[in-house]
Amino acid sequence: MKRTIIASLLTLVALAGQAQEPFFRTDSAVVRGRIVDYSTDKDFQSISALVPDVFTGENSNVTAEIRQDGTFEKHLLLHYPLFSWFYTSIETEGYQQIPFYLCPGDTLDITIRFNDGVIPECEYSGGHADEVARLLKVRYDVILLYDSCRNFEGDIDAYNRFADSLYTVQVHEANRQADSLHFTPFERRLALCDLASNWGTAYLIYFDQIKTKLEQEDPRAPYKADNAVMERISQLELYPLLKRLPNADSLMLATRFFHRYLRNVEYSAPMRYPLYAKRGTSWEGNRQNVVEQLLLNHNVGQRLFESKEDMLPIQLMQLHVVNDAMEQWMCEGTIEEDFSAVKPFLKHPAVSMMAQQFYEEMLAYEPTLPLPEGAAADFIKDILKQYPNRYIILDFWAMYCGSCKMEIKDTRNFRQRLHEREDVKFVFLANERNPKNRAYLDFVNEHLKDEANIVIDDTRLRQLQDLFGFAGLPYNVTLTPDGRIVREGLLLRQFELGYDSFIQRLEEMKEEVGFIEK
Repeated sequence: MKRTIIASLLTLVALAGQAQEPFFRTDSAVVRGRIVDYSTDKDFQSISALVPDVFTGENSNVTAEIRQDGTFEKHLLLHYPLFSWFYTSIETEGYQQIPFYLCPGDTLDITIRFNDGVIPECEYSGGHADEVARLLKVRYDVILLYDSCRNFEGDIDAYNRFADSLYTVQVHEANRQADSLHFTPFERRLALCDLASNWGTAYLIYFDQIKTKLEQEDPRAPYKADNAVMERISQLELYPLLKRLPNADSLMLATRFFHRYLRNVEYSAPMRYPLYAKRGTSWEGNRQNVVEQLLLNHNVGQRLFESKEDMLPIQLMQLHVVNDAMEQWMCEGTIEEDFSAVKPFLKHPAVSMMAQQFYEEMLAYEPTLPLPEGAAADFIKDILKQYPNRYIILDFWAMYCGSCKMEIKDTRNFRQRLHEREDVKFVFLANERNPKNRAYLDFVNEHLKDEANIVIDDTRLRQLQDLFGFAGLPYNVTLTPDGRIVREGLLLRQFELGYDSFIQRLEEMKEEVGFIEK
């Protein structure tokens, strides 16, 4: 779901020194490096990495600009170790990967050589690189795994036999590789966790496609009570592979796809359909509903993972439920008593402490954030200058993003009515590499003909993703006329509620942020 809270800009209180397991520590970290024989003639001038935050459920793309001498430096805020990749291209599915392992407080140096022009050779120093030196040299291709699960043809029982067999083979192969490359016990553990988070993500795709097919036939079908198919895929015994994964291992969080695995479990039929069948898609964050969902997560999660304890994935799902409800509690003036009532569900020390921090941030909530300085911010400021005294809604989209195009098509008539207003303006930012592409030009001419539409290349998109703290498209950011970021801004999809509802939300937002026209 598209959100406008800029998670990466929130100021977080350090958890260091608190009573919690050493794995969790909020601190800054630095990655700096040099690309040997770098030339500005190369087809990339920056590198990017996806940095998920499983506490907030938000993902951000961080970008390091490459200087003319081939050096770069990037500061990150981490809550736990991160085993991930920098990419030289906006498409992350490929071989232009620069792997790294980074812990809170680390300063990591990387020397990169593109010996064959594509696949880099990397040397590391500093930080905890020595702990995973052999693992960092191993490359994994997860596309075949995802395609195998996505394209499986057969019933659920056959799928589970297939998945169990293939996972067994891959675990055996991972251990064989660990033996041949002389992995340390820590490297072996991290490699198996990385395999598991990939497998858990891919495994659940099959079941999600069953729900997607129902939606295609009837968008309301998966959310109705007494739906036989949804009842079927909500049965816990249909998910035996989840019991085999190392869900109790904190290193799962460090892996590159754990955030996807967690989200897929969180929105799986066993976790969601009992609530959908009772309430449909509407969900109010009152204490009764929150407690009901927390109990469901607790009971279903323990059975899915075959554990008598609330493993860390369960605790993180509990945290997301509480976080989502806090805004409503704040508006209703019940946040203190409601939070006190549900906090006992959050038993994990790091999860409990993070929930306390979110609670304190909500009490000190400010509706806007300042726009940081830098080249990307200057680009945004130039846009603001073109439309003085207006709230600007930036809509990031691309031709390769089906959801983006659908939103633009569905809201065309509503947007036409905004042209007569002088207080709000949509500005579309299109990630298009070939602005002369006929398909792109035809789409813009038909659906964005009278709109402000600016083409941004991959480098600019990366910069803006880093600035606003988002990863995927579509995405909206709302800016006040004086250049502040609205944390709960307007969304293009809010037009689906109708023009009058959108204008009502606009007026409420204007009152919240307190801008006075000059």
